[in-house]
Amino acid sequence: MVRRIPRRTFLTAAGAIATATAVGDISYATPAAAEDASEYVDVQLLNITDLHGYLQPTTPSQGSVITGAGGAKVTVGGVGYMATHLKRLREGKKNSIFFSSGDNFSGWPFEVDAHANEPTIEALNAMGLDFSTVGNHELDQSVSFLVDHMMNGEPYPVSGRDDNFVDSTGQRFQGANFKFYTANMVWADSGKTILPPYNIEWVDAGNGRKLPIAFIHLTLVGTEVGSTSYQPKLRSLSDLDQANKLAAELKARGVNAIVINIHDGGVAGNDYNAGSNPSGPVFQLAAKASPDIAAIVTGHWHCRFNMMVPDPSGVPRPVVEAGNHGSLINEINLKLDPDTGAVIRELTTSTNHANTRDVPLDEELQDIADYWTAQGAKRWATPLARTTADFTRVPNANGESTMGNLAADFAYWDAQQSREGRADLALIATKPVSGSVALTGDLLYGKGSNAADEDGTILFGEAWGAFGYGNPVLTVTMPGTMVHAALEAQWVEQADGTVKFAPFAVSRNVFYSFDTSKPVGERVDPAGVHISGQPLDLHRAYRVAALAYTLIGGDGYKVFQGYTDPVRNDRDHEGFIAYLRAHRTITPAPLNRARPVR
Repeated sequence: MVRRIPRRTFLTAAGAIATATAVGDISYATPAAAEDASEYVDVQLLNITDLHGYLQPTTPSQGSVITGAGGAKVTVGGVGYMATHLKRLREGKKNSIFFSSGDNFSGWPFEVDAHANEPTIEALNAMGLDFSTVGNHELDQSVSFLVDHMMNGEPYPVSGRDDNFVDSTGQRFQGANFKFYTANMVWADSGKTILPPYNIEWVDAGNGRKLPIAFIHLTLVGTEVGSTSYQPKLRSLSDLDQANKLAAELKARGVNAIVINIHDGGVAGNDYNAGSNPSGPVFQLAAKASPDIAAIVTGHWHCRFNMMVPDPSGVPRPVVEAGNHGSLINEINLKLDPDTGAVIRELTTSTNHANTRDVPLDEELQDIADYWTAQGAKRWATPLARTTADFTRVPNANGESTMGNLAADFAYWDAQQSREGRADLALIATKPVSGSVALTGDLLYGKGSNAADEDGTILFGEAWGAFGYGNPVLTVTMPGTMVHAALEAQWVEQADGTVKFAPFAVSRNVFYSFDTSKPVGERVDPAGVHISGQPLDLHRAYRVAALAYTLIGGDGYKVFQGYTDPVRNDRDHEGFIAYLRAHRTITPAPLNRARPVR
């Protein structure tokens, strides 16, 4: 039944392809041998990860073509096909558990994102998802949004406008039929986990007996300071420490089958059902995580691999990642001792199944996807506000643009909506040093590409597509010297001796002068910077509103290290929509906030 594999090899969980990267005696069972072991209790684990709301079949740019054995290309994606594959995989399996490794929502399809990610929950409910780890993007809004709205279905904040939409069955959003878990995302003030750290599922062992299998859930370390998921009230604990502590706790409780479900993976080659040259956090975790853990299922990296990796005792266990955007379904088959519930490790098998499009569509799931696509088109075309003239990203010679100024005014306004978040000024990077740009479209008065109607009507979809990349507006405290340094950081010396201009838009209560005849770093005289009618004071603290991506250095500015007291305001997309609802008619402001010295 069992054969030995030479030392100093890894073994892929399906196909027995070796890669020369690991140390340890590795034994494994062929699928046929595992099937012959009928005296044990069979448990099927089915996993997806990083769906990100991609309900419809994806395009090549969204990862619809993946690579299999021998470089063969396969076209994948779409929950209509996934539901069919899931039904086929579950057929005849009395102990089948279907779960996710996180980032189910907070995706990029407009019809999902603009409907508060509720379409993804409806689809996962229909597919029978049992539970999920909290991914970093599950925290793109707030813990309250995840728990109260996404899990429990409470309106948050305005039913039918901002969320709590009517789903494909004609019902208002009711929340998820499954639970989220995390063992290492905790409240900074209390140290308590924001959700339970693990769950225990009970499987049928025959003759009226049940056996426990536990899932320890781990979220990407650092989620609380990520650009989209920035959550000042949270902190993250070590994933390894939590995994080992909880494995020991579960073992002491008599649970002898334990799985890690972690939203942090790695990379291991191109073959979606194999693995080579593994690297990344999950492989570091796998090398040290308790031998009592029988499998490690991962996500976050949007990679595809399926490997058997030795635990600290040298016994192999699956370490897998099932891609992203609905490309794969991972299947791990465990054999449990009917008396102790322990996993018979040498009989474990694992396979990454491609979510191919050569099967019939599941009508229920495809109807859900199609319904939300149609709802997305209606929402995109909904009138929202009106402009009296064009807002464009085209800058003048001083780096100002009407769209940039509008974005800065929005951020300043957004920060004023709560007492805790109030700001003295706002900064928005309009042509950053590097990275992504928050200004993603124009708002035009007349007809044209991405334009408003002839009467200046701004449609919901036009506004959504004009500003933002899923980042929260933060209000932080910084000294006047840092505000000055930010304005100086708009000119960046390049390796070839040239100077790159990377301007900030400033809010309507700010203006400053600059002199490009002076050296980089000396172009903005602090005396020429005015905030709400007062000169910049280098010795006082200011509350500054900006996107998290900018403040953590995502777009290349290196001057913001050391800010304090961060407060999270709205996310850019939803906040900008709220701004336009509050300002039904907008007019471009004069481009006079940045003033060159003549």
